[in-house]
Amino acid sequence: PTLIGILPYAGLKFYIYEELKRHVPEEHQNSVRMHLPCGALAGLFGQTFTYPLDVVRRQMQVENLQPMTSDGSNKRYKNTFDGLNTIVRTQGWRQLFAGLSINYIKIVPSVAIGFTVYESMKSWLRIPPRERSKPA
Repeated sequence: PTLIGILPYAGLKFYIYEELKRHVPEEHQNSVRMHLPCGALAGLFGQTFTYPLDVVRRQMQVENLQPMTSDGSNKRYKNTFDGLNTIVRTQGWRQLFAGLSINYIKIVPSVAIGFTVYESMKSWLRIPPRERSKPA
C-alpha cells in the first residue's frame, strides 16, 4: 500500500510541476518567484489526487494493531482498491479526504521549497535544461 501511494504522488508532483513551468515565460524560468508557486501547486494537486491512497494505507496499518476476531482475522480490506471501495461504502467518500487540509500545511510549503532547491541545485551544478516542447 505504501508504494501504491508514493509512486503516483511523486510522478504526479513532478509532472504537474513541469507542466506549470512550461507555461511560464522564458525570462522568468530561473526565478525563485516562479519555482515557489509552481512547486506549491504541484504539491497541492499531487497530494489531493493521491490522498485517498494514504487514508487506505493508514487504515490498513491500524487494523493490523487491532485484536484478532473470532475467525482469527483482523483484516477489513483485502487490498488497496478493496479498501477504497469499503471506505466509500461504509464511511462515505468524504472520509477519503479527512485530514487533507491539515496535510496541506505541511506538504505545500515543503514541496514548494523542495522544487526551488531542486532548480537551484540544477543551476549550480550547470545541468542544462531539457528542450522545451511546444504546447499542443
